[in-house]
Amino acid sequence: MRLGSKADLLKCPEREEKSLEMSPSVEISILDGAAIVQSLDPNRSDKSVLTFSDYALKLVLPYISKQLMSVDRTDVVWDTYRPDSLKAHTRHSRGTGDKIRVDRSTRIPANWQSFLRVDENKTTIYEFLATQISLLKTPQGKVFLTTY
Repeated sequence: MRLGSKADLLKCPEREEKSLEMSPSVEISILDGAAIVQSLDPNRSDKSVLTFSDYALKLVLPYISKQLMSVDRTDVVWDTYRPDSLKAHTRHSRGTGDKIRVDRSTRIPANWQSFLRVDENKTTIYEFLATQISLLKTPQGKVFLTTY
């Protein structure tokens, strides 16, 4: 263990400044689909989001399109929920909420976080969004991939 004095902490380390030209360019972006769904709460949006179709068209697709602007390729990956996992067992022992059918015309649930607590709801919304995202028109020279 090294001992030092508080005066040693007052010395500022040399600042490394990198010019933008020296920063590596980013060509590929990998997005966590589950994190996108958690962060884009339709009930807290300033846009009118009434159905799952609205959610995809007004929140998720514009977000992903914006991410695609700064890179050549964007991949969206989704979580999977295995019924035989320890996490699934723990969730099951706590109890779950209501399963909601996810469809273009289905209304967004009032409590988004409660909706996302049910693994089946997450699985169906991820599948729905992956399908909607796969229909996204990409600009020339850009690549977009999503799998589910």
